[in-house]
Amino acid sequence: MSDSLQVLREFTVRFDYGRSHTTVEVCAAGQRAPVIRMHKDYAHHAEIGYEVCAVDRPQEVLGYVGPSSAFGADRQRVGTVSRYGRRFGPVSWSVLQHDLGGLTGRAAGANSRVRQAPVAREFLNLRSLDALLSVSLRFSGPQSDGFDFTRRAGVLAAYEVKIHDPRVNRLLVLALVGYFNEFGSIDPRKTAVSLTTNPFQGYGRIRAAQKRRQARQDGQQP
Repeated sequence: MSDSLQVLREFTVRFDYGRSHTTVEVCAAGQRAPVIRMHKDYAHHAEIGYEVCAVDRPQEVLGYVGPSSAFGADRQRVGTVSRYGRRFGPVSWSVLQHDLGGLTGRAAGANSRVRQAPVAREFLNLRSLDALLSVSLRFSGPQSDGFDFTRRAGVLAAYEVKIHDPRVNRLLVLALVGYFNEFGSIDPRKTAVSLTTNPFQGYGRIRAAQKRRQARQDGQQP
């Protein structure tokens, strides 16, 4: 993985949605100009991964981020993201980095604890919770101090990350951000794209891309 990504210790993540593209920009803390960009030529709900590139070297792929996993530039899986929740219980989030072990996200701060409380989730919908309360999770495990993850309060989704263990793979952190953004957060821009995009649009392109990847893995000519 390029140092331009792995060197980041504190950064923000923002999303841009379209009917035929989704772009994610990663900015170093305190900066507006992105240094890393994730992109796919599909709407956000298409189950195909993002390519991750440095903004100043767009031709160099640093890795890939799928719906719930991350892969290096060599397409080797570096880890996975998962969530578990019940209607009347808190939702738990975790990441598993193959060379670092499991990291579990725990609510950090009063806003996060209120937001995670069953009574709040029962009487306030996710859109209201997003607008009113930030949510911060501290991901750590037996082998690592991990990282902090925050979705800022507000109608439009924006995220902050602070790395505590430099061994944490930033691709896997971006996979967590993407997974949380898709299933743990509401954004009116995302909803608008979902409502105005044919759910079968681009399906043939997705299948063709999957077949090309499988052919490369099988050692065949793409």
